[in-house]
Amino acid sequence: MSKGEHAVWRTWLGVGSVVLFPVSSALAQPSLPVLETSPIPTEPPPAQLGAGHALPVVREVEREGRLPSLSLSVRSVSFVGADAFPLSVLNGIAKDLAHRRVTLAVIEQTRLAVVRLYRDHGFLLSTVSMTIDRQANVHFVVTEGYIASVRLAHDIGPAGAKVLALLEHLVDRRPLANAEMERWLLLAQQVSGVRLRAVLQNANREPGALTLIADVSRQAVSAMISADNRGYENTGPEEALVVVHLNSFTSLGERTDLVYYHTAGNTDNFGQLSENIFLGSSGLQFHAYGGMGRAAPSGVLREIDYHSQVVSFGGSLDYPVLLGRRQALTTRLSLDGRDVAISVGPAGLSQDSMRVARANASYAWQDLWFGNTLAGTSTVDITGSQGLPFMGSSANGRSAPPGGRNNARFDFRKISLSISRTQALFMPWQGALVAFRGAAGGQYTPSILPTAEEFYLGGQSFTRGYYSGQVAGDKTAYATAELQLNTTANVELFQRNLDIRSQLYGFYDWGQAWSNQAGGSNPRLASAGVGVKVGFGHNFQMQGEFVHRMATEVEYEGLGAQSLGHTMFYWGATVLY
Repeated sequence: MSKGEHAVWRTWLGVGSVVLFPVSSALAQPSLPVLETSPIPTEPPPAQLGAGHALPVVREVEREGRLPSLSLSVRSVSFVGADAFPLSVLNGIAKDLAHRRVTLAVIEQTRLAVVRLYRDHGFLLSTVSMTIDRQANVHFVVTEGYIASVRLAHDIGPAGAKVLALLEHLVDRRPLANAEMERWLLLAQQVSGVRLRAVLQNANREPGALTLIADVSRQAVSAMISADNRGYENTGPEEALVVVHLNSFTSLGERTDLVYYHTAGNTDNFGQLSENIFLGSSGLQFHAYGGMGRAAPSGVLREIDYHSQVVSFGGSLDYPVLLGRRQALTTRLSLDGRDVAISVGPAGLSQDSMRVARANASYAWQDLWFGNTLAGTSTVDITGSQGLPFMGSSANGRSAPPGGRNNARFDFRKISLSISRTQALFMPWQGALVAFRGAAGGQYTPSILPTAEEFYLGGQSFTRGYYSGQVAGDKTAYATAELQLNTTANVELFQRNLDIRSQLYGFYDWGQAWSNQAGGSNPRLASAGVGVKVGFGHNFQMQGEFVHRMATEVEYEGLGAQSLGHTMFYWGATVLY
């Protein structure tokens, strides 16, 4: 076999599991909850992050009306119904009123100060009124709002029981903090297939008692189909992914996912079944998945009768530590298993079995650091992985069957990190927004990793212009910078209003991989390009991207370098149902 054939062979060894595993790993882990937009009119509206408006609207703090220009000598000040704060705190706000002659405007300012105290501590449903008796005694009457009951506006079948179980956490919390209301409403939105909008009504009971009515709907089946040409040339490069979601057919609020991945020429196929359910009503979710795929690549690899098979399975527990309109923190514990077998002709070439425990934390927040109309969204994701030398895992340093990499350790430890920020910069015209997106990340380990646990550069998120896994390493680092022009427009088509969203972008990507093997390669990737994404309504998006590769000599571990072309054009399309 020639050196060039060896290079292609090693390329597939590095990417065969990549073509398959991103489907399993990406779909095996629920995504970070989307941050909700603010329900409070006093705060400038942030950039839309895509979640529905589940939270009820709360009126801003303001005067009740124009006050007469009168003054009076206040005899005493009292607070009625204020249980959330010590009396000393409230008396401190009103210390300048008692035994003094003040105007009604000053008394009103004191009332508003008490309202702000409640608002600043998140008690947005609480109100403050005042009465003045004939003896000039001022009484501030606080109505600490709470939810007395919850109900659904529509029957959505068994899934409604899970929605109600989550929302019942809001009942009789006095006073109800806005952070609690956000958490449980957003958790209810995570019930698969459910859309929710909250409405508050007077409960016709004691003052402050409210009824929360959840205006809900359920989509029993949803689906996604996507296709692009970003695959490895011998298993594509055209590739397609079909995902079907079966949503909340029981009171568990479960989601069943059927996944199928396919490449041109029938060179790579992968199927997966996964299940996600709520465990109780605390927000804890359990996810389990299992899948299998086979690859029979074309080109030189077909000439040598190369085949690979992968089996993946695992489970995870996810818990939202924080969940609100401005920040979300999710933790995850997971156990993943992967069995990879590669053969050439009738003989086996390598076999790896991995059992890996992982701990993950994902944090996202939204802020207005650069001005009231310039929202920014940041994310930090960190994962620690520990290889487990039992439950069917391959042994370190074994000679039969051989492993995918020499001296690979299956009791490895590694840590991976990714950070990103998207910052709105300015609005050049109505309906347009210029934004900057930056991202960086990588992986560190002191071990020689099994092939499937290396960090893969390439793909459509970072180090674009190279297929996912074209470069892999035990240790890696990457960075991307992207300038975006986002526009929105509403047009009438066939007597229907259609939202058209577009994004023009230009980017620079860089990535570096390092091998822990003696004499291993340390390849570098770099690219720049421009692209456009256009979305029609909420169900269809298409993309085109032109990339110029700045690194065209890609070195493979122990197999020399491969020359690549300087330019590539990528296309992609996604349909949602």
